[in-house]
Amino acid sequence: MEIYQISIVVAIALAITELLTLTFIFLGMAGAMLCVAVIQYFTGTFSWPREVIVFVVASVAVTVLFRKIYRNKTDQTRLKADDINQY
Repeated sequence: MEIYQISIVVAIALAITELLTLTFIFLGMAGAMLCVAVIQYFTGTFSWPREVIVFVVASVAVTVLFRKIYRNKTDQTRLKADDINQY
């Protein structure tokens, strides 16, 4: 197996893990692993530091993007009336 094929298998495993947990964290990692696989395919080589940097940057970017897109709009609302617990 080529190295990019192994990365694709890992990305699929992360996507399946996301289906089991439903937290949108593993989905970001799966997207990042696909980015790594694309870079490995086009370069044809494996460079450990490059793969780690691409994975970390893409994972954070995809996770932040998904959090912004799928955030519940009512998560950060303030109460209109005074709260009894405010001192």
